[in-house]
Amino acid sequence: MYFDPRPKRSREDLYDREAEIEALKAMRAPMSLVLGLRRAGKSSVILVALSELGHPSVYVDAREFEGELYIAYKDLARALGDALSAPLRRFPKLAEALRTVRGISVAGLRVELEWGRERAGLADVLKALDRWAEREGEKVVVALDEAQELSKLRGYDVLPALAYAYDNLKNIYFILSGSAAGLMDRFLKLQDPRSPLYGRYLERVELKPFSKEKAADFLARGCEQYGVDPPDVDAVYGTLGGSPGWLTYFGHLYVQLKDVEEALRRTVSYAVGLIRQEFENFLRGREAAERRYRAVMEMAAGCAAWSEVKRGLEAREGRTINDAEVTKLLRNLVDYSFLERRGDLYCPADPLIARAFRPR
Repeated sequence: MYFDPRPKRSREDLYDREAEIEALKAMRAPMSLVLGLRRAGKSSVILVALSELGHPSVYVDAREFEGELYIAYKDLARALGDALSAPLRRFPKLAEALRTVRGISVAGLRVELEWGRERAGLADVLKALDRWAEREGEKVVVALDEAQELSKLRGYDVLPALAYAYDNLKNIYFILSGSAAGLMDRFLKLQDPRSPLYGRYLERVELKPFSKEKAADFLARGCEQYGVDPPDVDAVYGTLGGSPGWLTYFGHLYVQLKDVEEALRRTVSYAVGLIRQEFENFLRGREAAERRYRAVMEMAAGCAAWSEVKRGLEAREGRTINDAEVTKLLRNLVDYSFLERRGDLYCPADPLIARAFRPR
């Protein structure tokens, strides 16, 4: 059902994204990036592709770390253990391959990674998966959803293991997703000659928001599944924009309430609260610049040029602010998908972000 608010796992429940799913299934490069704004449907596209590929998959949902300032190796080990446990029911022989890795224990269908002195290295885990896949004539797909969250990892760098696997493990295929191309580039350091992944080709699959026409078709088809007349798309699209996540949440409410205004009100209220919480998470570790970040978002709620942001900040603080500091503030907000560049203007990435930061 299109209006199910949970991530989709079958194509019949997912609207439109056929080209993106097929691009992932083609496995044209050892590593693919799925990029798109928050709530663009990246997780659904990945999960549907994994389901249709049929290969054993190791799916790590790094969104669980969004509210954390930093994460330790034990957090990664726990998440990786959960992900490695998932395919064991369908592929029980995989357990024997994992038992050969120092620092991994397998009990029944449960995999645990040691995170202390005898910890299992990510490269060792990937090599064991590759050896098993070679013997079985299989491929193993490793998916890191919202992979940029792993940049918070302290004391351990996953990039060397990813680069080693890219170059040497021919039976391992990676899918990494991220909510902003800039943030993913920062994490992967693809343009940095010192980065282990420098110079590697990564297939990019980008999920765009729905156009007004696609939003209308999505709402019409979703309502048809429930036997409900579709709402006026002008009112819905004008308020929510083309975000598949917000449109799905609205549809979920609308088919229950049969009231466009009330469904929109509840969707906006929920969305604004969630966006503000995501912004609070972004501010963690940036407390020294918190007032400036809040001021920039307020000024850019209706779009603003770099010069307008600089003048506005200087007027608020009553002093000159370095150009580089203004650029840094804006770059971080763009990289984290709160703002986007539209020509010379900085604008909210979707209408509900604008609403969340519009001065009250």
